[in-house]
Amino acid sequence: VRRDNELRLVAALEKLAPDYQEVILLRNLQRLPFNEVAEKMGRSRPAAQMLWKRAIDKLREVMGGEL
Repeated sequence: VRRDNELRLVAALEKLAPDYQEVILLRNLQRLPFNEVAEKMGRSRPAAQMLWKRAIDKLREVMGGEL
């Protein structure tokens, strides 16, 4: 079941815009603080946080609310 969920998550991530993929990978998988995410993406911290929120919302939508 866990492997199945991981595959569905990867498939959903691939459907997102590149910026959304990057912010989710940096924040959720690499567990970087927003200051580092912002620096790596060349954005301000508030912009990185907003991008992350939008990316998570879109990921939820793509996964049918299963996040």
